[in-house]
Amino acid sequence: MTVRLRVPSFSHSLFAGRSGESPMPSSHEQEDPVAGLATGGPRLRVISINDVYSLENLPRLKSLVRHRLETDPADTALVVVAGDFVAPSILSALDHGRGMIDCLNAIGVTHASLGNHENDIPPEELHHRVGELRATWLSSNVQFDPAMPRTAVVEVQRGARLVRVGLVAVVMNDPFVPHGNPFGGAPMRPAEAAALDEAARLTHDMRCGCILALTHQPMDDDRRLAQAASAAAIPLPLIIGGHEHVPFLEQAGRTWIVKSGMDAAAACVTDLVWPSQPPETEDMPQVLPRREPVAGYPEDAALRARVDVHLAQVGALAAATVAVFPPGRVLSSVGARARQTTLGTLVCSRLRATLQADVCLLNGGGIRASREYRTRLTYAELRAEIPFSNEIVVAPIPGNVLRDAVAASRARAPVEYGGFLQVDDGVSIEGSVITAVAGAPLDLMREYRVALVRDLFTGLDHIEPLVRFASEHPEKIPPPTTGRDIKHFLVEAFARQLRGVA
Repeated sequence: MTVRLRVPSFSHSLFAGRSGESPMPSSHEQEDPVAGLATGGPRLRVISINDVYSLENLPRLKSLVRHRLETDPADTALVVVAGDFVAPSILSALDHGRGMIDCLNAIGVTHASLGNHENDIPPEELHHRVGELRATWLSSNVQFDPAMPRTAVVEVQRGARLVRVGLVAVVMNDPFVPHGNPFGGAPMRPAEAAALDEAARLTHDMRCGCILALTHQPMDDDRRLAQAASAAAIPLPLIIGGHEHVPFLEQAGRTWIVKSGMDAAAACVTDLVWPSQPPETEDMPQVLPRREPVAGYPEDAALRARVDVHLAQVGALAAATVAVFPPGRVLSSVGARARQTTLGTLVCSRLRATLQADVCLLNGGGIRASREYRTRLTYAELRAEIPFSNEIVVAPIPGNVLRDAVAASRARAPVEYGGFLQVDDGVSIEGSVITAVAGAPLDLMREYRVALVRDLFTGLDHIEPLVRFASEHPEKIPPPTTGRDIKHFLVEAFARQLRGVA
């Protein structure tokens, strides 16, 4: 795919200056993204964000984008999202990312790539979001949707000087996807190999002078990609990355790696400028990146109104009834730190089903309200019961470790202890020992898919069998940010009732 993108014009101007300095100090940061640019040659500006789970900063981001497109405009501009924006959030648990796509369309995103959390909505819903985004959604290593090309080519021209820039996009293979196979089991190549192969094709067959890579993977993998591209003589001046929730502006060899941080609190504004005359060797641009917070920009009023309409669904959620009880049944969280409770059973059972796990464990210290409910349970009440934003993951845990962890967590009862593990309704326990999981006798040698709070592996509530297992088998523990806030899953778990309100 070859496209020529021109900077769009806007009928209204920005009435605030640029924001203050980036909170991430770096000797490489510029006072302004165009300061120090060589003059005379074509200039490409890339405005990038990644890992956007909230709509709140998008009205200010739109003003930043408009300002950077109008002020000393480049010959071509891209507005890029490097994965993790369809999900996860409370809103996406209700609308499967429709609100986010609507707002990104209003900003004018030109290119997007997949992140590992795009797996958090059903594949059929993700296909719909792909079709709704008015941008080129690239995927070089996952054959998920025929509407997603593997690569793109952007032309940047000033006068008679024209450069062709190839774009590739790759996402990490996350083996800990809660709902099963990544992207519904779509064919998936290793990210680095796919990026290098597509980059070589673009430079050799499509006459691209250099390559930009959109990636969603750990920073160490981005550094390795930069090194591998250099070894393969692939001109890769810029990696526009995602996955980490903290910002990076880093030069790895001759490749810059930029990540804006989460939730569009800032954007990376990167200018690439070529010499006015083509060089005799490879046509690599000068790269000048800068991270710019959105806080100094006014909110775009139209987009603020659009955001408020979408977030009204979340506001209505508080009064939504998530469970109704028959006469005589009492749902209780009283004593969750010392005994199995009916609320603990309900929450664990819904999480187990939503995460397609074999069993769910939840530390009693994470259940806080200590109340009884006799007719119904609202989302506001559920949120008060589960107030913490703990990251829930699914990990493969042997039956003997599962047995030991539950027994250790309950050994202090009836003395209250935050680590007392609540279990789902498919678990049978005699005394403090698990005897059955999912209605079948516990198999001590089998690996079970266990949904639990990730921090239990790193010492939360000091459940020693889980900490020891994580230390001995780090490869089996989902990395940070691969899970989701427990409340996101609970909204999904009660989705039938909640969507009636939304």
